[in-house]
Amino acid sequence: MNSKITDVIVHTKDILNDEQFDRMSAQVYKTDGVVSLNRNVHTPRFLMVVYNAERTRAISILQTVKGLGYEASIVGM
Repeated sequence: MNSKITDVIVHTKDILNDEQFDRMSAQVYKTDGVVSLNRNVHTPRFLMVVYNAERTRAISILQTVKGLGYEASIVGM
């Protein structure tokens, strides 16, 4: 099996509290191809999403985050 595992950094305007992060994570994980989602306590506005590029796109992940009402943008791939 040839998979294209890559990552993207999503920046949120606001710092999500634990409940918001958990809710957002649950929705992002429903995206086909998402492998992991993490945030660092020192940079909580930056979300690292690892995904299979053959099954989804970074823009789909961003749209999921924005669809939950969070102002966000892609800042790194």
